[in-house]
Amino acid sequence: MTEPEQTLWSSVLTQAIQDLSGPDMVAKPARAWLTSRNTSLGSLIWVCDQLGLDPAAVRQSVLRRRTEERPARERSHAVEQAA
Repeated sequence: MTEPEQTLWSSVLTQAIQDLSGPDMVAKPARAWLTSRNTSLGSLIWVCDQLGLDPAAVRQSVLRRRTEERPARERSHAVEQAA
């Protein structure tokens, strides 16, 4: 894979991770892509393979981080509503 291709697919992965924080219309497809077992061109598994990453480790790390961030976000929202 060429360097520009690696940059492209790294950007795809980064965007999917960022999309998880967006509105449901954006977050749901990102979550579906990240949790898919699809191995076709453009899938998480394919992208990780091209980038030399372990797709299971990427998935676990991203989803764990999202789970940890959610309670903090909910607490922050509750504080804003109480103010």
